[in-house]
Amino acid sequence: MKFKIKHYFTIVSIALSTNSVLAQDNVLNYIEEYPIQQQFKKMNSWLENNKIGTFNFSGLLDSDTKARNVQASIDYGSNWFSIPDTPAIIQVPKYDKYFSVAVYDMNHFVPAVIVNPTKPILLIRPDQKIPKGEFTVVEIETDQGLIITRMAAANNLDEVKQLRTSIKMEGGNGKINYEAKTFSKSTIKWGNALIDASNPYVKLVYPKKTGQVDPISLATVVKRAPHGVPSNAAKYSVIATDEDGLPLKGNISYELSVPANIVREGGYTSITVYGVDNRLLIPNDKKIYDRTSYTSTQNDDGTYTITLSPSGEGINGIPTGKPFYAILRAYEPIEGADLNIIVRKK
Repeated sequence: MKFKIKHYFTIVSIALSTNSVLAQDNVLNYIEEYPIQQQFKKMNSWLENNKIGTFNFSGLLDSDTKARNVQASIDYGSNWFSIPDTPAIIQVPKYDKYFSVAVYDMNHFVPAVIVNPTKPILLIRPDQKIPKGEFTVVEIETDQGLIITRMAAANNLDEVKQLRTSIKMEGGNGKINYEAKTFSKSTIKWGNALIDASNPYVKLVYPKKTGQVDPISLATVVKRAPHGVPSNAAKYSVIATDEDGLPLKGNISYELSVPANIVREGGYTSITVYGVDNRLLIPNDKKIYDRTSYTSTQNDDGTYTITLSPSGEGINGIPTGKPFYAILRAYEPIEGADLNIIVRKK
């Protein structure tokens, strides 16, 4: 296997650095351009129903949501912005639960993930002057970018809705100047083939700036899991089998324990369940799709017992009812925290 992986990356390196038949004449350019083109595609789609420099909020997601692997108890906010001439300022509320502001530029770099910000956030280009005032300053490498906010809800949706009204951007609505590069069908074919072939060998990485990751790794991550966050901001663990290594079934009840002390102060954990068939939240009469450290009863030792059962009954229960898997999310994880979980039949 080591030989195969080494051999594969040798082929990729040759393809990206020469004008070989395999690479065609623009494969390197295509792969380097891939993240920014994907960002602009998403931006243009978003702008069909929204205004540049303004926030749009999802509300809490449920089984009607067709997006895969979403978290149900998060109110997401999104805002594509443009600051070619002047900076933009994000006004933020104070919240006693998890609230984060993630900044992405058009290269898909993540210069900052700010958790429970205490000051307005200033988005600025390197050649722009910092205005007077107290700010958390975030410098970005491109004129345009994306803000994603995550506000954890815990039976307090009215409060969340009220707080989100104060999340506003001053500026950020500058002119957008971007002309997409065009590539031949063969270049696109070979470029995508290299990105897809890289998938098994590339870990999820979300660099802050240029030079921290190679182009093909970045393109692969953008295609596989766009708009994630760096590992110091969140870590994930997929739970797909029981203690015997068997797939999780919807007609069996299971129990697991979320470890204590795996997130820093201000962070939190969640367990969310999805159908194996479609990777969507599973419809149920209780309308419970996850359990978080805010909505679970904690054990004396700091752990959380979670029950996964057909009816959703049990300690901190989540209904299943069909073959499923779960994802443990740890926001603000402690470095080296063990997220491996054993699922036991009840």
